[in-house]
Amino acid sequence: MFKSSRVEDKKKTGAQYRVPSERVFSDYKAMGPLLWGLLLCCLGCGIRPGVWAQFPRVCMTVDSLLSKECCPPLGVEPANICGSRVGRGQCMEVQADTRPWGGPYILRNQDDRERWPRKFFNRTCKCTGNFTGYNCGDCKFGWTGPNCDQKKPPVVRKNIHSLTPQEREQFLGALDLAKNTTHPDYVITTQHWLGLLGPNGTQPQFTNCSIYDFFVWLHYYSVRDTLLGPGRPYKAIDFSHQGPAFVTWHRYHLLWLERDLQRLIGNESFALPYWNFATGRNECDVCTDQLLGAARRDDPTLISQNSRFSSWGIICDSLDDYNRQVTLCNGTYEGFLRRNQVGRNGEKLPTLKDVQDCLSLEEFDTPPFFQNSTFSFRNALEGFDEADGTLDSQVVSLHNLVHSFLNGTNALPHSAANDPIFVVLHCFTDAIFDEWMKRFNPSVDAWPQELAPIGHNRMYNMVPFFPPVTNEEFFLTADQLGYSYAIDLLVEETPNWTTTPSVVVGMLVALVGLFMLLAFLQYRRLRKGYTPLMETHLSSKRYTEEA
Repeated sequence: MFKSSRVEDKKKTGAQYRVPSERVFSDYKAMGPLLWGLLLCCLGCGIRPGVWAQFPRVCMTVDSLLSKECCPPLGVEPANICGSRVGRGQCMEVQADTRPWGGPYILRNQDDRERWPRKFFNRTCKCTGNFTGYNCGDCKFGWTGPNCDQKKPPVVRKNIHSLTPQEREQFLGALDLAKNTTHPDYVITTQHWLGLLGPNGTQPQFTNCSIYDFFVWLHYYSVRDTLLGPGRPYKAIDFSHQGPAFVTWHRYHLLWLERDLQRLIGNESFALPYWNFATGRNECDVCTDQLLGAARRDDPTLISQNSRFSSWGIICDSLDDYNRQVTLCNGTYEGFLRRNQVGRNGEKLPTLKDVQDCLSLEEFDTPPFFQNSTFSFRNALEGFDEADGTLDSQVVSLHNLVHSFLNGTNALPHSAANDPIFVVLHCFTDAIFDEWMKRFNPSVDAWPQELAPIGHNRMYNMVPFFPPVTNEEFFLTADQLGYSYAIDLLVEETPNWTTTPSVVVGMLVALVGLFMLLAFLQYRRLRKGYTPLMETHLSSKRYTEEA
C-alpha cells in the first residue's frame, strides 16, 4: 500500500485494527426464505460467503462452479484433461498453505481469499516439468519449444528513456491496444456470491474485460477489503503489500502483463521498460506527451489531450461504494486518469543514494514481516522504512514515495494500476529487487514460512492468480524467469577495515604517534611543576559561594 498525505488512503485507517464483533451472517438475519434457501444451496455446493474472483472463462460454467473443479482439456480432445494424454499434467487437489499467519488480520473463514483458491476451486491442473497454465498449455517463464524444454533467450527490460522511437511506439501502442482488446482467456464476475448463478441458478454472472483492465483488476482484488456486510468492511488485509509478498506478487503481476502483450502484438522478444525514478527531482520526467502523458493546461489533474492516455477510463476506483453495496468492482469505467501535480507540496522523488542504502541491507525481511519491520530490505524498498532500514512511522520513501509523488489515481492501492506509469514504476522496483537477489544470493529460508501477514507466507498461493502459484516460486533472480535489466545499480562498498592491511598499518602508526605525544606533554607538565590530578584537593564550594 502507498502512503499519501494528500489523497485519503482508504486502506490505512485506525478502523482496520478493530475486530468486528458480529459474524458474517448477522447482517442477513432478516433475509426471506427464498434468499436463505439460496444461501443453504450455495453452502451445500461448497460455495462460501464472500465474493467471487477471476478465473478462466472456460471454467465459468454451472457444472464447474458447483463441482469446484477447473481442469479444462488441452486442445479439441475432451479427454485430454490438463494435457494428460501428452504428459503435460493431471487434474489434482489444490495445495494451500495451512501455516499460521501473523499481522492485523485475525478473522478466520471470513474472506474468500483465505487458503486461496480453495473457496472456489479445490481441483485444478497440476502441470509437470516446465509446463504451466490453467490447462497446462503454456511454458513456464523463461522456457519455450513444443515440450517447453528449450531455454528462451531472456528479454531485456530497458530504461524507457533509452528506447528507440520504434521501441517506444511499440510499448505505448501495446498498452493502448491492450486497453481496448478483450482478454482472450479470463473474465471477472459482476455479482456478489448470492447472485453468482443468476436469478434462476443457471446463468453465471461474469463479464469480459480488456487485457489491461484485467491487469488493473488483479491489483484491486489483492488489496480490497473483506466484506462482512453492508458498510462493514474489514480493512486490515492486503495480499500484495505490507509484507514479504510485495516483491514476488508484483513481479508475477508484471510477467503476466508482459506475456499478454507479447502475444497481443506477436513479438516474443518484447519487454516492458522501466522508469528510473531515483532522480531526486521534483518533476516527473515520464509525464510527457511523448511518453505517458503530460498534464492538461486547463486542468493539470487530467492527462493532456495530446496523449493517447487522456481517453483512458479507470476502473475499481469506488472502494467505499463496493463496501457499502457488498459487491466487487465490475469493470465499469468511473472517470479518467488523474495525477495531481498541484498537491505535491515540494515533494521530491527518491535519490540514487536511497537506492544504494536500500541495497546495502542484508536481511530480506525481519519480524514481524509487516510495515513496522526494521532493517528489512523489503520494507525499505516498499517505502515504510527509511531507505537505510531505520523505522520512522512518518516516513514515505522509495516505492511508496513515488506513488505519493504522482498523486491522483496512482496514490491509492486499489486504483493505482490504472495509470500506465504503474508498469514502469514497478519494473524499476523489481530491478532493485533483482539486484539485491544477485548481490546476496539468499537461500529460500530467508523468506518466513509462517507468521507473516496473510498471503505473505512463503508457500501461500498468491491472490488472485489462477492457476495457483506460490511466493517461493518467484523468489529467484530475473534471469531464471526469462528476463533481465539493462541497468547498473552499483553500490558504494565500505572497505572492510579488519582485513585491509594498509588500514591496519595506518591505525597502528596513528596509535604509536598518539602515545608519543601524550608522553611528551606529560614530561613538559612535570618540568613546570604541574601537579597530577590525583594529588590535588578539590574544593566543595559552589561557584556562587565565597572562597
